[in-house]
Amino acid sequence: MLGRVMGWLGWIVLMMLGLVFVVSLLFWLAVMVLYSLVAGWITGRPATVTLLWQRYRAMARQHWPQRPARQGASATPRADAAQATGASMETGVQDVGWREVRAPAPPPRSE
Repeated sequence: MLGRVMGWLGWIVLMMLGLVFVVSLLFWLAVMVLYSLVAGWITGRPATVTLLWQRYRAMARQHWPQRPARQGASATPRADAAQATGASMETGVQDVGWREVRAPAPPPRSE
């Protein structure tokens, strides 16, 4: 019985340590975001948080597949999904085939 109680107490201590760690990370994240915003306001330059958010949004817009111009619904849901994800768009990649490569001919002898 005492072993189980000590085991539970050990788990509770570990959970509390984890909770303190997560709360401290969130606290310092909030402090640094506020510091960045205030420093940006004082210096007149955009805050680091704002710049990071703008770069993230630009990257998300660039990499997210664009839905093609309004086309009629296709006959199957699979084709609709291919159009929505951009899988049906031309990528410029060309499939290659197998070909036999012959050994080079020996150079002619000069005697």
